[in-house]
Order: sequence, then C-alpha cells, then structure tokens
Amino acid sequence: MKANLKISSRTFSAVVFLTGGSIAWFFLIWNYLDRILILSPDWLNVGTLFFYCFAVLSAIIGIILVKRVQLRKFLWLWVILGLISTAVLTISWGTTFSLFSAAFLGFSLGLGLPSSMAFLADSTTVVERGKVAGTTILGTFVLAFAGIGIVSVFGSTAFAMILVCFAIRSISILALVVDKYQPEKEKIAVQLLKPAYKEFIFYIVPWFIFNIAADLALNMIQSNALYQSAASTGNLLRFPLIAVFGFGQGIIADRFGRKQGVIIGLVMLGIGFFILGFFLQSFSVIVYYAISGVAWGSLFAIYLVVPGDLAPFGTRATVYALSIVAPLIIMGVFPLIPVLDVLAQNASRFSQALSVLLFLSIVPVLLAKETLSESYISERKMRGYLEKVGKLVKEYKRTN
Repeated sequence: MKANLKISSRTFSAVVFLTGGSIAWFFLIWNYLDRILILSPDWLNVGTLFFYCFAVLSAIIGIILVKRVQLRKFLWLWVILGLISTAVLTISWGTTFSLFSAAFLGFSLGLGLPSSMAFLADSTTVVERGKVAGTTILGTFVLAFAGIGIVSVFGSTAFAMILVCFAIRSISILALVVDKYQPEKEKIAVQLLKPAYKEFIFYIVPWFIFNIAADLALNMIQSNALYQSAASTGNLLRFPLIAVFGFGQGIIADRFGRKQGVIIGLVMLGIGFFILGFFLQSFSVIVYYAISGVAWGSLFAIYLVVPGDLAPFGTRATVYALSIVAPLIIMGVFPLIPVLDVLAQNASRFSQALSVLLFLSIVPVLLAKETLSESYISERKMRGYLEKVGKLVKEYKRTN
C-alpha cells in the first residue's frame, strides 16, 4: 500500500505511533478506569466525571496553546504528561489524591489529542488520508486488544493494568524520535474556518447521535447483571472488528468517498439496536457488540479524515477538537443520569427507538458535502474501467 502514498515512511510511522498509541492508551484507560482509580463506589462516579471533564477542558486549552509553541515541543510535553499521569495511578494516598489523579489523567488525554489528529491530516494529501487513517485505526485497536490480552494472561491486577497502559503510552515517543516533522506556522483568517464549521455540522450531528446511542446501549447492557458475561465476550470480538473494518473503510474512503462510511456505521449500529429491541438475550448482546465493532471501525476511520478534509492547514486541531469533545462529554455525563435505570428496565422499546433515530441521522449525511473530490472519484472509476479494458484486449490478443 505504501507505494501508492506520497507521505514518507518516517512520517507515516510517526502518525501511526503518535495517534494510534494515544488512542489505544485511552481505550485501555476507559476499559480499566473503575479498577485503576483507587476510589470507593461512592466516589468512583466523581472520579470518572473528573477524568472526562478535564479531558474536555484540556482539549480546549491545547488548541490555544499549540498556536503559541512549537508543535514538537508541545507533543513531547503531551506524551510525557501522559506517562507521568499513568505512573501516578500506582500511588495510593487517599480519596483526594485519587480524584487529583483522575483529573490529571483526563488533562493529559485531551491536551494534545486534537493536535495529533491534525498532524495526521497535515502530513497527508486528501487522496491518501483515508488509507493512513485506516492504518492508524488498525494499529490502535491491535495495540488495545494486545494490551487487554496481556493483562488477562499475566494477571488482572490494578498494577498490571497500569503497567500495560504505561507501556502503550510510551509507544507515542517513537513518533517523535523517528520523524522530525515541524510545520511552518501559517496565519489563517478566521473566515476560512466558517465554511468548514458549516459543512462539519452535517457530519457532527450524526456523530453526536451515534455516540449517544452507543453509550446508552453500553450503560443499558452493563446495568443488567444477566449480560455481564456476554458483554465481556462481545468486547473480545469488538476490538478486532474495529481494527479490521477501520482499516478497510480507510481504503474504501480514498476510492469512493467519505459519506458512505458514515452511512454504513449508522446503519450497522441501527441494525444492532433493532436486534436488541426484539431479541434481548445473551446471544443478541454478543451479536450487538460484534455489529457495533463494524460500526465503530467505519466511523473512527472517517472521523479521522473528514475534519482534515474540511479545515485548512493550521486550523485543523480546532475542528478535530469538536469531534473529540462531544463523545467525551457523553461518556462522562451519561453514567450519572438516574433515568438510565428506567430506560434499562424498558430496554426493548428503548432499543427500537434508538434504531429509528440512527436511521434518521443518515439525513444530515446525505446533505453533507462529499469531501473527496467528485472529479477524483470519477477519474479513479475511469482508470478502473480502462484497466479492465486493457486486460480484456491483452487476453484477446493472447488467445487469438
């Protein structure tokens, strides 16, 4: 695949190590947060809220700060903060310190995440961005799945979880070692961002609805003790499927456009909710997790691409921040909403309603601008037809 890319091997590796390693670290932290925060059940929700709130706050601070310092220095600071905040989790000095650790962990997540995603976009052309994003998603969830596997094999203690998270976070250092990329700062007029924001609304609305639906489903399943074992099995399927379909969707996005990836993700999750609505049992929970893996893979790849397609160089971190902040707010707030218990008791009807909502959220995608040039898509199709004709001519000459 690399032969078809203009991005250098060093920068390609740096993108995967930086963004992939960081997101993999986040998913491991997310998976183990209730076990690595040394908090009583009464304080755990507070610690979780601190984690997500400070992640959102630091993402906003990060897009302001990165404009005032060199990108490489900023990214070094971000990675080192991530390592320190992970290591601090091994210390147990009471509830107050654990709450500080949760806030520090969240701060170290959000600070540089939009800039690392912008680095992916800044390093690629529009016609190769999907492939690089897809490879990043593949690397992300291979790392996350490997991390979970290592913890399962060598002991599911809090210390083992923290150690694996620390090792995964360290991978991002490789990005800053192998590549010396330092873009020149450009002054971009604010007016140039307005069309990007306008178009991105059509993409951010379905992304927002998708995250709401997925998080509600997660809380609904986890709140029922009958489905805990099925959820654990489903998770083992979901991460590999996100990796595979994220990679595949990245390749498809560079051939046929970005919009269909969003539509596929929304439809797949809608089908998953439809199944839960009519057949809520352990097997259907496992099937839902598998289907949601396909959906998440499709959308992760696309939402690593679209903000970079829409926003001009030098402003992309701001647009990426919008796509990050929405899910972080949802993940932090939803577990604290008491009405979710009522929804869990009426899971079948609730799932059917979410399925309809997801299918309706396709409408904004249809109204959105296709960010891969239509002329490029047509040109690729024409080249494909010509290649097929050429092969037929060669076959005809060979046999006659």
